[in-house]
Amino acid sequence: MTPGATARALGRTSWLTALVVVLTLLCVGTATAAATRPWSPVALPWGASWPVNDVYAFGATSLAAAGDGGHIGITSDGGRSWSVVVPEGLEAAAFTTIAVDSSGHGVVASGGLLLVTDDGGRTWRPPSYVGPGPGAAFNDVALHDSQAVAVGDSGVIMRSSDAGATWRKLASPTLSSLTSVAIAGDGTAVAGSAAGEILVGVADAWALAGAVEGIVSSVAASTDPVWGDGRPDLFAATGSDVLGSDDALTFASLPGLPDLTSQPWPSLAWAGAPERCLLIAGAGNAGFFEPLGQNWLPGSTGLGGTSRAVAPGGQSVAYLLATDGRLVRTLSAGREPATVELTKKRIVAGETTRLAATVSVDAPGSVLLRQRVPGRPWETARTASWASGDWKRSLSFLLDPSLTHEYLLEFKYGEDTVELAPLAEVVVVPKLGTTRSRLELRVGDVYRFSGSVTPKLAGETVGLLTDRGGSWRPVSLQGSVKLKDGRTWSSRPFGTPKAETYRLRAHLPGTRAHAEAWSRTLTVTIR
Repeated sequence: MTPGATARALGRTSWLTALVVVLTLLCVGTATAAATRPWSPVALPWGASWPVNDVYAFGATSLAAAGDGGHIGITSDGGRSWSVVVPEGLEAAAFTTIAVDSSGHGVVASGGLLLVTDDGGRTWRPPSYVGPGPGAAFNDVALHDSQAVAVGDSGVIMRSSDAGATWRKLASPTLSSLTSVAIAGDGTAVAGSAAGEILVGVADAWALAGAVEGIVSSVAASTDPVWGDGRPDLFAATGSDVLGSDDALTFASLPGLPDLTSQPWPSLAWAGAPERCLLIAGAGNAGFFEPLGQNWLPGSTGLGGTSRAVAPGGQSVAYLLATDGRLVRTLSAGREPATVELTKKRIVAGETTRLAATVSVDAPGSVLLRQRVPGRPWETARTASWASGDWKRSLSFLLDPSLTHEYLLEFKYGEDTVELAPLAEVVVVPKLGTTRSRLELRVGDVYRFSGSVTPKLAGETVGLLTDRGGSWRPVSLQGSVKLKDGRTWSSRPFGTPKAETYRLRAHLPGTRAHAEAWSRTLTVTIR
C-alpha cells in the first residue's frame, strides 16, 4: 500500500471534512461568479416605501434620483452613499424626471412644477419664467453646460440658457405629448413624442425631423457629435426599432441592429466608450451597439423590465432603472469586467506565481487586488490607479504566498467597490523536511525520526508512517506528533531490537490554509 493509500484509509474523517470544505468552496465560487456578472446592483437612495421614478448620471461617479414623497437623492461616490432631501411643502409630490450636472446645477419636475438647484441638490427652489409658464405636465428634462430643456404634454418645450435659473416657452411643432429629450455635446437637442414624432432643436428653433409608427419611448445624443462623418449622433427608440441621425435633419433605422421585435426595447443612453457606442435596454436584456462598425453586444441584466437607461458619457459605465425600482450598473459596457489567469495554481512554499489580468473598464477609479487565507478576512494586497481611457489595460502581480491564498480583483468607483472577476486560488504545498535521509544503526541503538515544516503552521500535527512489515501504516504508538512552535517535529525514541531495514515517512494532512505534504523517505538500516 502506498503512503497516499494509507493516508486515505486512515483519514476517512479528514476526507469527509475535506469534502465539506470543497462543497463550501463550490458554493462560494458560484455566488462569486453570479456577483461578478457585467450588471451589478447599486444601493437605492431611500427605502422601498418610496419608488424611484428617474435617475440621471453625470460627472465622474455621480448619479441623481427622483421619486415619490418629494424625494430627491444625489450620490457622488458611485452609489455608496446618498444625500436625500425633501423640499419643504412637497412631501406629497411625485418627482418623475431629474437632470443634474457636475457644476452643481440641476432640474427636477413633478407635473407642471419645475425646481432647480445650483448647490448640487442640497437646496431646491422654483425658477423664474420669461413669459408664460409651461401650462402642462413635464415628462423629461435634460441639461448640458448652461443649456437645459424640459418637454411635456401638449407638445410643451421649455428652454433655459442659464442652467435652469430662468425658462422660456418655445414654439413647438407638435401638440402631441413629448416623452423624452436629450442634448448633444454641441447643444443640439432631440425629443420624441407619443405620436411617433422626432423633433430636433437648435437654440430656440425646433422642427420635425422624422416620424415612426407608435411611441418614441426614448432619445439619446452623443456627447461629442461630428455631423456628416457617417456616424449617427442623435437617436430615437420606438420599442422595436432604433433610428439615428448624422445630420440633425433626418432619421433612419440603424443598419446592423438585430431584430428587436421579440421584446420591447424602450430605453436608450449614449455611453460613448469604449467605442462610440449606444446602450439599448429592453425587458430582460440590454446591449451596446457601435453604429459605425455595426457591432452589437447583448447580455442579460437580471431585470424583468427597464424604465430608464442613463450613462455619464465618455465612460464604459451605464445604469438601468428597473420597472420594479431596482437599480443596476455596468462598469464595463456590458462585457465581462476582467479576465484573470494564474501562471501556476499550485506551488511549493517558497515558489512564486504570477496573476495576470486584463480589465475591461473605461472609467476613473482604482483596481484593488484583494487577498486572504480561506476563511480569514480580506485585505488589500495591491492597488493600481485607473483612468478613463484605460480600457483593456493589462495588469501583472507577482505572488509569493506562504499559505494557500484566494485572490479577488475589485474596482473602486468613487467609494463603491465592485468585483471584477471570480476569485482565483493559489494552493500552497508546505515543505515537509527530514533531518536525515538514511540511518545506519547497530542493534540496540536508540534514535528519533525528526524534521521541520516550512512555513510555520501553528497547531498542526504530522503523521508518521512506516513500511515495516511490508506495507505502509502508522508507526505503532506514535502515529502523529505535534509541531513544536509550528516548525519542528520529532518522534518518540525508536528502539532497534533486531537487524533489519525499513523506511519511514512523514505526512502533513491538507487544510483550507495549505495542501497536504509528504516528506522524503528515511531509510533505516540496522545491523
